[in-house]
Amino acid sequence: MMTHARFAMLGIAGTLLLAGCDAKDRQPEPSASDAALNGALGDQIMVDPEMAGGQGAAVKAGSARITVPPQDRTPEAIAAARKQAAQLAGGSLKPAPRAQPGSASALAEGAATAAQVAAASKAARADCSAKVQYSNTWAAKLPSQLPVYPRGAVQEAAGVDADGCALRVVNFVTPVAIGDVVSFYYTKASGAGYSAEYRLDGKDHVLGGRKDGRAYVVYARKLEDGLTEVDLVTSGK
Repeated sequence: MMTHARFAMLGIAGTLLLAGCDAKDRQPEPSASDAALNGALGDQIMVDPEMAGGQGAAVKAGSARITVPPQDRTPEAIAAARKQAAQLAGGSLKPAPRAQPGSASALAEGAATAAQVAAASKAARADCSAKVQYSNTWAAKLPSQLPVYPRGAVQEAAGVDADGCALRVVNFVTPVAIGDVVSFYYTKASGAGYSAEYRLDGKDHVLGGRKDGRAYVVYARKLEDGLTEVDLVTSGK
């Protein structure tokens, strides 16, 4: 399950915190779309052009943990992913500002607030995270400006578009470095008119910002196997 994703605490104190224990204890019921996805993909990792807003995310169905095969971790494969990322960002990536050490809770709070899109739900401080549905198809419903990093292997996704809530959370891994991931989202977000604040919160590199009633947060960390794990959160409309 998504051991690092920030679902469960979205509605508690307006912050996004680790939900590992809750996620491991709670096994969500697979949706019909997940069953179809599992049957179509089996145990293979493949590029699905309909995932991640049409940008192509490598997806492996039917597994609690996704790994990236050796052929997709070669220098050539990493270079290809970085090239595609630059193309999606308009031809080149802008370097992100220097990360400032400290808590990223303010960025998380912004995403939590933006998730509550209806005036009534804001007044009631609705817990939008409690309403999310688990399905990898939510990776295809990310804002076009903030897709999964090219060739990222989607591990799990969830979201909601109901009861005054608009939220997407996608967890994926990629062999590219954290700096490449952060630069991609900094370029995409700032180019789309979002603000961009970069924090180093413990081992997490956190980039986040807002635009009108929408917000995003990107959490990136290095795993022991050398892969970069990313939690991408978008909220609001």
